[in-house]
Amino acid sequence: MGKRRERVKHLLEDKPIAEVKVYTKRRAAVILSIISITLCILTVLGVIFLKARFSDTDAIREWVSENYWIGMLFMTLVCAFQVVIAFIPGELVEIAVGYAYGGWVGAAICIVGASLGSMVAILLARRFGLRLVRSLYPSEKIESLPIINNPRKRNITTFFLFLIPGTPKDLLTYVIGMTSMSIPLYLLLTTAARVPSIIMSTLGGGALGDNKLIHAVVIFIIAAAVSGSGYLLYLWIKKRGIKKSKEENK
Repeated sequence: MGKRRERVKHLLEDKPIAEVKVYTKRRAAVILSIISITLCILTVLGVIFLKARFSDTDAIREWVSENYWIGMLFMTLVCAFQVVIAFIPGELVEIAVGYAYGGWVGAAICIVGASLGSMVAILLARRFGLRLVRSLYPSEKIESLPIINNPRKRNITTFFLFLIPGTPKDLLTYVIGMTSMSIPLYLLLTTAARVPSIIMSTLGGGALGDNKLIHAVVIFIIAAAVSGSGYLLYLWIKKRGIKKSKEENK
């Protein structure tokens, strides 16, 4: 039991981030431009493919019934891709998955996909993100951020920001990639925090698929109200953090 506990503790401990050689600012700007253009092209191609393949909502469920397991894998990869892209609204993908597979199965697909996408995003951030960010911003400024230099605050902040609906969770994944937080700990915190929001979205999508329009409307109204309140709370926390940081630097 003692050895197992030590293994779990070691797994969840922060892992030191290796020093990286930074790019020149010009090269960093070019790389960021190429990444942005590539992601935009992939997103447009993805939308065109989905519109061509699924001309109406009934076609989605028909395809799922004919290709249940392949469809499940496809939807999982779509959820993962959405996290990596970061600027595609996750709620829309979750509603679509809920529509196709129902609320509870859809939620499981979204959780697995989000976890997979998060791992990829963190690995990308640590492989390339550190070099890009440190090429554009001084290391002192980056390391002065509370979410990076204070592990206790970082862990609590990460959990609550992912728990609050409406926060830019997928962009935060890249920020976490800049820190020394272990990937297993990150997945543990964020998966637990994502669950309520994902279930709400997939249940709404499932209600739409079952033609329970009133149920779907009620769920989406509640989700919109909670998301709006959550986003305002996020802005308040962010503003408070900036104000506190300025006061500490005086």
